[in-house]
Amino acid sequence: MPHLAWLIVCIVPIVVGLLILESAVAKKKNLKLYTLSDSITNLSCGLLERIFDIFFSVLVLFGFNYIYENIAPFQIELSVLSWIIALFITDFIAYWFHRLSHEINFLWAAHIVHHQSEELNITTVFRVSFLAVIYRAFFFVWMAFAGFDVFTIVSTSVFLGFYQLFTHSRVVGKLGFIEKFMTTPSHHRVHHARNEKYMDKNYAHIFIFWDKLFGTFTEEEEEPDYGITSGFERANPFRATFSYWRNLFYRAKKAENFKDKIKVFTKGPKWTPDDVDHLPNEFKTDLKGNRIPHKIPVKQKEKRAYILLNVLLTAVSFLALLYIKSSLGKEVKFLSLFLNHQILALSGIILISIFAHSRIIENKKFPILTDGLRLLSIIVLTSFGFGNLPESNWIILIVSSYCSVMFLWLIKLHLRPYSRKLTT
Repeated sequence: MPHLAWLIVCIVPIVVGLLILESAVAKKKNLKLYTLSDSITNLSCGLLERIFDIFFSVLVLFGFNYIYENIAPFQIELSVLSWIIALFITDFIAYWFHRLSHEINFLWAAHIVHHQSEELNITTVFRVSFLAVIYRAFFFVWMAFAGFDVFTIVSTSVFLGFYQLFTHSRVVGKLGFIEKFMTTPSHHRVHHARNEKYMDKNYAHIFIFWDKLFGTFTEEEEEPDYGITSGFERANPFRATFSYWRNLFYRAKKAENFKDKIKVFTKGPKWTPDDVDHLPNEFKTDLKGNRIPHKIPVKQKEKRAYILLNVLLTAVSFLALLYIKSSLGKEVKFLSLFLNHQILALSGIILISIFAHSRIIENKKFPILTDGLRLLSIIVLTSFGFGNLPESNWIILIVSSYCSVMFLWLIKLHLRPYSRKLTT
């Protein structure tokens, strides 16, 4: 089995186990951490980012390795000590990448996706824009120039990412002495706050002393309100990814002064040209003017079951995509990914599914049409990607049967309200 496949086999059960554990602890503490719409949106954003990274990482890792072998003034031999030093450097770079992503608009346009959710739980870790993958490469390339090999760069980054499963939590309280030097859930709750007293603080990923050193640390006093100040009330991950870019380009277009047009992208989120107002907030308010928490409820149990089963198929498609990519080996060429029918088919299935899931969650018009087209696309793309395999007939038969059952269920689900109206 390829190395990446083994990593997936190890990580997926751990993540699922942590989700179950967090849910159980939250229930015991009488906390409502998860909503179906928010969790699926978070994971869908993560799928977009991972699909992009499957292709982009081939270029990045090739570039990092070339720099390490041909340009770096020296090569640091891998050892326990060098890896630990690399971890500190990784966290230091991540601190500045994170901080600048809050202070420069074209970076914030990618990072804002991670802050849009008004919940904070393990699924929030996966809510990342695919554009952050590009920006991240320009920050971490300096490790290759410094003489660290690809394995060290990737493994320390994976460790940093895995640590975030711990810090994105509302069920873990303060941790005493550990709070002084490690980033804890308490510290990171502050970072996700939209409260004025907490904003733009606690950027560190692993070691909180970076914030203390550079003056961006704040202690958690009371639990924050989460999300962004302007609000974001959609379940569509594509809309989540590009909404702030639309904001920036709109304000840049409206600005009369050319320098202001550029500054819209290079200044911070609070800045706007004198002749252009910020766009209106998206959140709703009650009669007293208080902000109403954002929720997209999926109340019908049968509809929730339908969504979950189809999201599960999307998740399985993604795991299959990772397995096929890893089976191509380390020396896979960038263009060969675009010539691989299985990778293209699974990528297409996932992208179409992500869009269709959000339409159903948001109760958009014509769900039978959009989700029906999704199910048809799955059959067509499966035939395209796997039609040349010896087992193709069985694969296509199983997928077609599954999609047919789902389509009949979809019709039943959305015709039931009309049948009730006719009988009353």
